[in-house]
Amino acid sequence: MSQTLQPQQQELSITQILRIYGKQFRQIIKLYSDELDGRCAIGVIMSYYGWDGKVRSHIANQLLAALKYGGIDKNLIVQLNDSGMADEIADYLDRQNELAKSNNDNWIDPLKWVKFLKMAFAI
Repeated sequence: MSQTLQPQQQELSITQILRIYGKQFRQIIKLYSDELDGRCAIGVIMSYYGWDGKVRSHIANQLLAALKYGGIDKNLIVQLNDSGMADEIADYLDRQNELAKSNNDNWIDPLKWVKFLKMAFAI
């Protein structure tokens, strides 16, 4: 049985989604979902926004576009996930944002990612 998460009324950042909802799934590698209770980090985020865990490339492409828009290195997230370092992914995202913010670089508010994801998933 595939598992879909229901977004809360309160806006959660990507890092909050990973920290809170990542625990509801068994961590897997090489796939977004095993179509049961396993998700990689990217699969957890997609599930939060209503993805049912079934393979649908257009939904994955929308999420990947949102991550790229937010300045997130998808390959690093995949590498961390597949290395068994899922807990470090949220920390990485927080550090990247803090570094960009402190350097007055192209800081992206994590809630901006959420708004783009909502548009991408038509929620």
